Amino acid sequence: MNTDVRKPWRAITAVSRACAISVCSRARVSVVGFAAVLATPGAFGQTLAQDYPLRPVTLVVPYGPGGGADVVGRIVGQWLSRSLQQQVIVDNRAGSAGNIGAAMAARAAPDGYTLMIGTNTHAVNMSLYRKLPYDFAKDFAPVGMLSSFPYLLVVHPTLPVSDVKGLIALARKNPGDLFHSSTGNGSTPHLAAEVFKMAVGIKMVHVPYKAAGEALTDLVSGRVQVGFASISSVLPMVRNQRLRALAVTSAKRPQAAADVPTLTELGYKDVEVTTWNALFVPAKTPAQIIGRLNAETVKAVNDPEVRERLIRLGVEPISSTQQEVETFVKEEVVRWGKVVKASGATID
Repeated sequence: MNTDVRKPWRAITAVSRACAISVCSRARVSVVGFAAVLATPGAFGQTLAQDYPLRPVTLVVPYGPGGGADVVGRIVGQWLSRSLQQQVIVDNRAGSAGNIGAAMAARAAPDGYTLMIGTNTHAVNMSLYRKLPYDFAKDFAPVGMLSSFPYLLVVHPTLPVSDVKGLIALARKNPGDLFHSSTGNGSTPHLAAEVFKMAVGIKMVHVPYKAAGEALTDLVSGRVQVGFASISSVLPMVRNQRLRALAVTSAKRPQAAADVPTLTELGYKDVEVTTWNALFVPAKTPAQIIGRLNAETVKAVNDPEVRERLIRLGVEPISSTQQEVETFVKEEVVRWGKVVKASGATID
């Protein structure tokens, strides 16, 4: 074979080998570097947290538009959109007393791009339902508290009552003729009404709805006459006299409804019911991302504009550390478990 022909091929082969060695070396360096990141405790999470978020974040509200959790979620979500510099998209997934949305959020990737507004209804559901498509205690990691608010006992203006005593007297005179709405079986408004009925000894027919907006629509139209509704959702209807407020379920009168007496003031001390909202992420979300979200949530809740908007709606802003809300949620699961067991209530 002509040596002039062999030399170019030898040269090409040598170059190819050199390139292959170079590529392999770089690949080994990359693999080793990535392995080192994974092997370093918290390093991978820190890297994610530093870059987080790189795309829009979904905030699951397991209730319909117009309810207390939805109102709080949208106000806080707007603030987070600005602070995170990524859009926070509110996704209402109503139904089954918050279980449908919670199940969806529990199955989401634990990467910080799916958040959820959780309430004490989720703590109740742990004992109320025999089977759930998620485990509230194990499938979620608490991020931080957001708020707490009471409920208003309201009636349709056509109902010939002006106070709680009048409502009780009417219900006793016409047992089973009055209908009361709620946002679903086992929801806090439902339990508040049941506690009230047992405490005063009256009978009313429960009408559950999938969403607060639907329950409020039928309450305003008069299709149902009585309701325990979150103060943030129902207060505008009270102010424009489309509904009449008889009492508030908190121990003290909220600033937004200072002219409405509490059930405690009226002598019904066993009917104190409030609800809380907290931010959650799927379990196994990196601790660094949870820490970032907690810091932003605390800033949001303590922002003067956010606080003013919430207080104006009768909502009390609450901030906390991640550890504080984690302890609180565990206590709530135990507390409501005892209540459900004592009542004997179950929902299949």
